[in-house]
Amino acid sequence: MLPSVQTGYGTPFNNMDLGVHDYIIYSLDHSISIQQQLHHHIVPLAYPTASMLNIAAMQLVYSQHAQASPQSMVSSGGMFSHLSRTDRILTLSALENLEIDLYVLPSPFHNNAGMVKYVTDAVNRFSLFGYYSEWPAYGSTRLCPPGDRQLEFFPLTWQQVGYPGVSLGYRDFRGFLITMAEVRT
Repeated sequence: MLPSVQTGYGTPFNNMDLGVHDYIIYSLDHSISIQQQLHHHIVPLAYPTASMLNIAAMQLVYSQHAQASPQSMVSSGGMFSHLSRTDRILTLSALENLEIDLYVLPSPFHNNAGMVKYVTDAVNRFSLFGYYSEWPAYGSTRLCPPGDRQLEFFPLTWQQVGYPGVSLGYRDFRGFLITMAEVRT
């Protein structure tokens, strides 16, 4: 078991509970829009994406390109959670390279190569954003609307990369640091 870390805001932070999976689910359900005729609609994609990952994992296991373990990494998890880390990356790669039968995927991925590639890439990006952003530090407010979230402690990942933290002056334009005359010389 990994130890807790004191984070500067007074709240200990368990290294195992970054909540990146919550960020991925939240982002899939709230951040991707699909155009239907003339309108863009936010479509919850967490459940269909999980189904797509499980179906792709099953195809790789049945074709003997991946091996499922008898125990799931997540209680009541699907086939994707039964794969090793290497085989999960192989599954994402197979989806990204469209090496999976697109006709058996759930809607909106069914025979939609662009959507499969876009969401597979988004899952990779959301993983990084969830890990390196302030998401873990929102603590109990992380699933609230963005305007209602509060930083409850200094994120461990900010400490790891040496980020100094929030500064109220970052948003202000304070002029150019050099003049045009300096650029010409």
